[in-house]
Amino acid sequence: MRIRKLSIVIIGIFAVLLVIFITHNLWLDSIAKFLIVNEELSPADVVVILGGGGQERVDRGVKLYKSDYGKKIIITGMPIQLTGLPITTWPQLAMNSALSMGVPKNAIITEERPTSTYEDAEYVKEDMLKGNFKSAIVVSSPYHMRRARMIFKKVFNDQRDITLMFSSADNEKFQIHKWWTQENELTVVMTEYFKLILYFFKYII
Repeated sequence: MRIRKLSIVIIGIFAVLLVIFITHNLWLDSIAKFLIVNEELSPADVVVILGGGGQERVDRGVKLYKSDYGKKIIITGMPIQLTGLPITTWPQLAMNSALSMGVPKNAIITEERPTSTYEDAEYVKEDMLKGNFKSAIVVSSPYHMRRARMIFKKVFNDQRDITLMFSSADNEKFQIHKWWTQENELTVVMTEYFKLILYFFKYII
C-alpha cells in the first residue's frame, strides 16, 4: 500500500515537472511581462519622463507631447558623469534632446533633485501641486514601469483629484521572449524584482 502511494506521489511530481518544462516559455515570459505597464491614455496636463534609462524615454515622452497628450513635460534625474565631459544632469541632456525634436523650452520643467524612483514621485508631486497640474502621464523604460507605478500611486495616494497614467517607452533592446537566456535581460529582470521587493517593504508596508 505504501509503495503504491509512493508511486502515485512520484508520478504526480513527474507530471508537474513535465508540465513546467513544457510550458516554461509561457510562464517565464510572463515574469518579464509583469514588469511592463501600458495603460489607456487620455490627454493630461503634463508628461513626466523619469530619469535614467536611455533615449527611448525621451522619445516616448516627446511623442506624447507632440501628439497633444501633454501641455508640459517634466523631466526628472540626477547628476551624471560622461567620459571626457563635465558633470551634467540627466534632465539637462534629456531637455537638449527634446529641444532638438522641436519641443519649446518653456514647455519643459527640469527636476534635478531626485536620486531614486521614490524621490522622482515626491518631487514630481511637489511640481504638480505648485503648477496646479491635475493629471500626468508617467513615462519610463518598460522594465521599470511596474515599480514606478507602485511608488507613484503610493506617493500620490493623498491627492484624489490628481489622475496618473503610465506608459512604457519602446525599447527594442529589452526582449521578453526567452529573457532568461540573454545576459542583459536576465540582469535587468532580476534586478527589477529585487528592487520591487525592496521598495515594497521599505515604502509600501
